[in-house]
Amino acid sequence: MSWLRRVVTGALVASAIGLAAWFGVARWRGPRVPVVYATPSPLAQTLVASGRALSPAEVSLGSMLGGVIRAVHAREGERVTQGQTLVEFDDAELLAQVAQARAALQVAGTRVGQVRVLSAGVANASVRQAEANVTAARLSHERAQALVRSGALAATELEAARRALDVAESQLRSARITAAASAPGGSEARGAVASRTQAEAALRVAEARLAQATVTASASGTILRRSVEPGDVVSPGRALLVLLRDGPMELSITPDERNLSDLRLGQRAVASAEAFPTRTFPAAVSYIAPAVDALRGTIEVRLQVPSPPDFLRPSMTVSVEIEVARKPSALSLAADAVRDAATSAPWVMVVTPEGRLARRAVRLGLRGDRAYEVAEGLRAGEAVVPVSAGASLAVGQRVRVDGAAGP
Repeated sequence: MSWLRRVVTGALVASAIGLAAWFGVARWRGPRVPVVYATPSPLAQTLVASGRALSPAEVSLGSMLGGVIRAVHAREGERVTQGQTLVEFDDAELLAQVAQARAALQVAGTRVGQVRVLSAGVANASVRQAEANVTAARLSHERAQALVRSGALAATELEAARRALDVAESQLRSARITAAASAPGGSEARGAVASRTQAEAALRVAEARLAQATVTASASGTILRRSVEPGDVVSPGRALLVLLRDGPMELSITPDERNLSDLRLGQRAVASAEAFPTRTFPAAVSYIAPAVDALRGTIEVRLQVPSPPDFLRPSMTVSVEIEVARKPSALSLAADAVRDAATSAPWVMVVTPEGRLARRAVRLGLRGDRAYEVAEGLRAGEAVVPVSAGASLAVGQRVRVDGAAGP
């Protein structure tokens, strides 16, 4: 028994010595740590911000005419086309005014015809008659003068002949004035034409008022609000409907002003609505505000949506990811391997060829969602310890590489 006990005891001692040696070697070699490697790969930097969807334009539809609403042909949410009748006023009085104006225009037109044909003809005939009367009176006056000189006629008869000639000449002048007034371009003709022009203008006013009794869609779009019903009495200028006009949809976001240097017109973006987060759609930067909001330190950016999805509504909350830079091949490192990345002095913990940890300052370039570009301070293929794995490690410590993962 003593011999067996000595054998067992020796075996246990040898095992203990072996384990101690093994743990000593493992401790000397250091703990195993996971690492990632800096590798050249395509990298894109994006800017993510939230905002709102903007409507193309909201148009208030109404009429400068007041009165009783006869019919409303559109409901909220209904699609309408340009020129479609939406609201009708009671137009009985307006129709009567149009008929009255048309009758007045017909009378004025008839008057113009009378002046051009009848009045001018009568006036010309009167001129010819007056000219004939003047000729006859002049001959009578000349005969009277000859008879008075011969003593065959008293002087009083000569005076009567002279008065008859004066009257005939006066009637001729009056007839000529009347004929000139009735002629084209004369005062009577101009007056008749002016009356017709006035009647035409009155008809246009009446027809314009009648047209205002019908409210039509100024553009194709969707009815957002309806604030009138048949039978309502409305005042002139009141908004009866609000139309959301069709057009390119825009998104408005307000990123921090520090991102201004990265933004450019035309940059591509991917957007999604908060109500439909899995349904993304393309957009492009179309406007960058010329001034910064001093109170919030933000800059307004608008993006045009060339093909708005059917679910997108005005004022919806949207999330936008703008691609502000891209490189086809950049030395990329996993974002969780860069320490103090938000500061001006980022650094990484690398594993040296001797198997020790070393602190290495780096300069970052593009910053993607899951990887950063290392512009300076690191070479391709160098092993870097992620932040999550280095909490209990110290610079200069000996470690063993446990694995590798790309960015």
